[in-house]
Amino acid sequence: MVYEPDLDILLTDGYRPDWKKRTEVVMERHELTPAVLPTGRLLASDGYPTQDDEPFAVTIPPGTYPMYAWVAVFSKRGKEVDRRCAALELRVRDTPTIDWEMACAEGEKLEDLESEDDFFGFDVESGRATIADYATCEALWRWNFSRYESVFIPDPLPERPVPRYVSAVVDPETGGNLTVVGSGWGDGVYPTFIGRDEHGDITSFVTDFMLFEE
Repeated sequence: MVYEPDLDILLTDGYRPDWKKRTEVVMERHELTPAVLPTGRLLASDGYPTQDDEPFAVTIPPGTYPMYAWVAVFSKRGKEVDRRCAALELRVRDTPTIDWEMACAEGEKLEDLESEDDFFGFDVESGRATIADYATCEALWRWNFSRYESVFIPDPLPERPVPRYVSAVVDPETGGNLTVVGSGWGDGVYPTFIGRDEHGDITSFVTDFMLFEE
């Protein structure tokens, strides 16, 4: 067995995960700017994608798809003290998800993972992450960093209702956009999962920021 979070529970608006004493946690679902996908080749990456990032082997039809941030809100004595993105979801269809599989890039095989803690994931070094179309990322690579910074790293970065959330069109020709949110506790390595319905059709891509690994 490899790392398998219980996404059916985590992705529930109003779900209350167990946490430390005297701290309450409640999950909130927040709708983001829809993702415009010119090709349907997806990748999940740091909020500043690089040419080292590999797209997933599984693709979806080009189009516009809803995106959601699943935010964990932490409170003490009824007062909010913190909020963190627990997951980023790109919704493909609204049929019920009955199965989850780890999203793999070309050449990655689940049988190569050795322990229950292993997973394929992407590195985050900016404290933020995205799920985007590969062609949109190719357009972004033609930007210099100062242009990226002016659009995607405003001062200050928003923290409510979705931590560090920014979305903008990267490629005006196709409408391809990049949506960036805070990545859980910050930097790390995070897996993405593909949901499927009873017919085997893809329902969503979900990046788990591993706030609640247990």
